[in-house]
Amino acid sequence: MDKHTHEIVGLVTEIARAALSSEKQYFIGGGLAIDLSVGKITRNHHDIDFHPMLKDATWWINWFEKRRLLVKKIEGGHFPETYNIFDQGGEMVVDLWPMELKEGVLLINQDGSYVDAGRHWEETRVVKYNGVDFNVENPQRVLEQKLRHVKQGQPFRDQDRHDFKLLGQDPGI
Repeated sequence: MDKHTHEIVGLVTEIARAALSSEKQYFIGGGLAIDLSVGKITRNHHDIDFHPMLKDATWWINWFEKRRLLVKKIEGGHFPETYNIFDQGGEMVVDLWPMELKEGVLLINQDGSYVDAGRHWEETRVVKYNGVDFNVENPQRVLEQKLRHVKQGQPFRDQDRHDFKLLGQDPGI
């Protein structure tokens, strides 16, 4: 595990503990959700895909800022309520995507309208890693999202290939 990944794992652990003690709903997505689900860090990670509830977004932004992390709203994109969070060295550590929860369906603000994000709250799960409980996205949904990104023109990365292999699946790419 490289130094940056070690810092990422430390930060995601702090997030999980803060959420538990403050009764905040959230889930971790992306490759980190897969690794947490299998119970070990199997590759390096460049950031945390963090999905708090929209009603808690300001609380989380303040939480990150109190840790001397820089929170920057992502401007000009299709998702106006998203943020990148950077460490003191200028390295991005969190990709923050707040979600609205309506009747079990997770919604994202896309171009000013709340749309189905393709995720459902009941599919998130609690997993234990190093004695800490984490709320994570269903690993299968993470893989589906990786394939959607490829269909949208993004490259299929070595880390994506790793995640499919780790879960014993063939992406068909």
